[in-house]
Amino acid sequence: MMHEISEQNWEAYLEDQLAADERDRMEAHMLGCLTCWELYEQLKLTSQQLHEAGAEARRNLALSDEELHRGLRGVFARISSRRKPSASVNYSPLQERLNHLEAALATMCGSRTAANALQAAAQIAAVRSPEQVTPDNWEPFLDSLTSIATVMCGETGVHLIREGGRMHPE
Repeated sequence: MMHEISEQNWEAYLEDQLAADERDRMEAHMLGCLTCWELYEQLKLTSQQLHEAGAEARRNLALSDEELHRGLRGVFARISSRRKPSASVNYSPLQERLNHLEAALATMCGSRTAANALQAAAQIAAVRSPEQVTPDNWEPFLDSLTSIATVMCGETGVHLIREGGRMHPE
């Protein structure tokens, strides 16, 4: 924190998401504080460069729907081949979907984060845990999980999770 301005407020200010009264307070402070004004200018330039680099990367790395779909199928095929249950384990179709989703998330962000994401999605969908997800509450759970994946993994992650949630219909 610098001059009573938190990192969260700087970020919200740069993204034009700060409440009006807090924005006014920061702007009034920056008018009289050269240090904060210079920091703002530096953060603004860095933020702009990051947004431009991200846009350029998305343009240069954009996949067609067909390429994305083919890639998603390949990911799930590899996950399925690595996670073959033993003959004595009999998973329900819903548990299979949960396993696929957890494996896909684990590939992108690690197994602990994947397990936490499924747990959080279950709680948001008014279910205590992923094990209590049923066909009746599957869609709210999947919607919650895709929202979480958006934050953690971006749009590609969302496509992967959404596709994985629908890949094995019951």
